[in-house]
Amino acid sequence: MSEYELAIESVRNFSHEGKDFRVANHHTEFLDGSLYLINFEGKDGPAHNFVYIEGEKIEVCKNQALLNELVARKSKKVGVTALLNGLGGISGIIGLIITVAIIYLVIARPETEVPKELWAALTAILAFYFGSKSSKK
Repeated sequence: MSEYELAIESVRNFSHEGKDFRVANHHTEFLDGSLYLINFEGKDGPAHNFVYIEGEKIEVCKNQALLNELVARKSKKVGVTALLNGLGGISGIIGLIITVAIIYLVIARPETEVPKELWAALTAILAFYFGSKSSKK
C-alpha cells in the first residue's frame, strides 16, 4: 500500500462517517517524514485532517492545533548536537570556556587580576555572539 493510500485509509478509519476522501496536499520532506492534507465530506460538510507518516508510524491530526502540537514535539532536538546549536556553535563554546576561565580566576585567585587579554577575548566573543543572534531576527 502506498503512502497516499495509507494516509487516506488512516483518515477513513479516524472519521468513520466521512466520504470522498482525497489527498489535497502532500509535503514529502516534513520533519522526518511526510505530511498529507486529506479532504473529505464529513457529516457537517467539507472537512480535512492532517496525516503525518514517519516510517511505520502514522499520526492523524484532526485540526491545526493538533498538528502544531505534533510539530512542537517532533522538532525538539536532543543530544550533543542540540546542545552545541543552543550554545551558538563553536563561538558559543569558546565564549563559555573563556567565561568559565574568568570565573575560576576571580573565585580561586581573588588576589590576582584577570588578564586584560581574557577580558578582551570575552568582550569580542560576546559581541559577536549577540550580534549574530540579533541579525537573524
